[in-house]
Amino acid sequence: MSDTELSIHPPAPAPSPPCRRRGVSDRIGQMDAYRALIHENISYGDLLRDHPYDADLIDGYVELMVEVCCTGRETVRVNQDDIPAAVVRSRFLKLDREHILYVMESMQRNTTQVVNVRAYTLSALYNAPVTIGQYYTSQVSHDMAQGWEVGT
Repeated sequence: MSDTELSIHPPAPAPSPPCRRRGVSDRIGQMDAYRALIHENISYGDLLRDHPYDADLIDGYVELMVEVCCTGRETVRVNQDDIPAAVVRSRFLKLDREHILYVMESMQRNTTQVVNVRAYTLSALYNAPVTIGQYYTSQVSHDMAQGWEVGT
């Protein structure tokens, strides 16, 4: 028998995802680091001060974002599509206070039955940066039209 392996060195192990295949304390530390970064990005303290009755809701958003940022999977299902986890993580780390307020307002205005709240919230958070501008433009247009109708 002959060894057909050309290299005398064993192959390097594949890098492990940020929160997977590590010890529990490493995973908790990674989650804490993401949580602190997200808190900073969304001005968490200010949000809680201005919206004390929504603390559980805000905490739920933060924990969902932390969970997704620390996933060991290569993709995350968003909008019924598999998106690379790195793309979702990047977008979540760009969310700020205004995005969170926008998602809160949008979800409060929803009157339809949501079957999978986690998937719905994940989609709302993921889509917030690309829909917030259109939403507020639409609101202003609506308000302006209402104002013009009342004044005439």
